[in-house]
Amino acid sequence: MFKFSKAEKSKVTSVLDVGCGIGGSSRRLASKCIGNEAQVTGITLSQEQAKRANELAKSQNIPNAKFEVMDALNMSFADNSFDLVWACESGEHMPDKKKYVEEMIRVLKPGGTLVLATWCQRETPPALTKVEKSQLQFLYDEWAHPYFISIQEYGRLVEACNPGATVTLDDWTKQTIVSWRHSIWAGVYDPLPVFTRPKIWYKTLRDIICLERMQRAFKRKLMIYGMMRVVKK
Repeated sequence: MFKFSKAEKSKVTSVLDVGCGIGGSSRRLASKCIGNEAQVTGITLSQEQAKRANELAKSQNIPNAKFEVMDALNMSFADNSFDLVWACESGEHMPDKKKYVEEMIRVLKPGGTLVLATWCQRETPPALTKVEKSQLQFLYDEWAHPYFISIQEYGRLVEACNPGATVTLDDWTKQTIVSWRHSIWAGVYDPLPVFTRPKIWYKTLRDIICLERMQRAFKRKLMIYGMMRVVKK
């Protein structure tokens, strides 16, 4: 994903990781991809995630990574604050995709790079069929996602809020589709967590079904793994 961004390491001194979870991507950016010349800031809605991310950064001796609790749809950062904005699998969770994109573009410096990886539905038209709508609704309900949009729609949202931006879109479904069934088999090969916690059997079974349904949605091209690179005008 960093390679896809085409960001020049020597020109990146400030990075924002939007929807950082417990900070895995942020720590790698801070220690490997860019290095300690850049300050990496991760934001999440979860106080527990931010706490754990800061603990891990400290224990792994990565002082240039820090984590804050913040709403990605209403960030407190000033305009034009970051050289690189990184968004890895956070877009699918956002209830307002337009505001999500606008906020990331707002805090990105002119000439800076936004790189995004997210689960997307296929482009329309043609309109979604009744069966496709039902398949998407199952995924929304099971994993509490508000809705998906196409990667082309993400591009249009960027162009609407930053006319003249350089936008590059790609489909990484082929590179990532194997991960869905791999996640299922990982549980088969290492069933200890399930056997030692029998009360999670039902949840585990539901997750397996959902992972398989997601894999099939990607295979049928109802879903794609969307990538976007933006250079802000």
